[in-house]
Amino acid sequence: MKKLVLTTACALAVTGAAFAQGTVSFSTISPAAMTAQTNSTAYSPLLGGGATGSGAVGATGTAYAGYYYELLYTTYSGSQATIPTLASLLAWNDTGLGATNASSAGHLVPIAGSTDATVPWATGNTDSIVLVGWSADLGTTWGVVSNELANSTYAAVLAGQQGFFGVSTTGFIAAGGANPGATVFNNAPVAGTGTPIFSLNTQLYLLPVPEPTTLALAGLGGLSLLLFRRQRK
Repeated sequence: MKKLVLTTACALAVTGAAFAQGTVSFSTISPAAMTAQTNSTAYSPLLGGGATGSGAVGATGTAYAGYYYELLYTTYSGSQATIPTLASLLAWNDTGLGATNASSAGHLVPIAGSTDATVPWATGNTDSIVLVGWSADLGTTWGVVSNELANSTYAAVLAGQQGFFGVSTTGFIAAGGANPGATVFNNAPVAGTGTPIFSLNTQLYLLPVPEPTTLALAGLGGLSLLLFRRQRK
């Protein structure tokens, strides 16, 4: 009986930790810590393009289509995270906290932000964070856009328009337990919470259109999956 009680208690503790939430300060995004620009002269390094920070043109705050941003997180490894490839970025998790461009060039405003925003990791735990940004013609949610990027289907979505995508520098913070929570954006480390995102002139790069052969292979892959599912039925 004692073993059963102990096992149940341990299981509940693990379950509680898995679903525990901390808080972060996401009510404002200071332009001194985070701004963004488009870049139409080189493709994103994550998609085989040019070097980060080159050829910046135009401010996102005055762009016609508008832009969306989402805060992602992953397990903190003990040092500032790097994102060498698109596949490595797509492995990050979504916090559910988003932003959009403001009327002031390059400035971001949280979407339904609050001074006590929750994140999917427990109070006191440190996780790595990054902000992803994209043009509204790709979609309004990270779920939709990440799927398009993973499958190169954004070319069909854009239909001749110019789509943009990019990421900020990474940071790492320990979630707080009360309002306002850990600082997400700042131009210097914050004692007790870690190193927030400090990413001036974050580049949103023009997306390359996949070659026809790539699109054809993607279409064949999708068709084969449909046939496989039909055979299993």
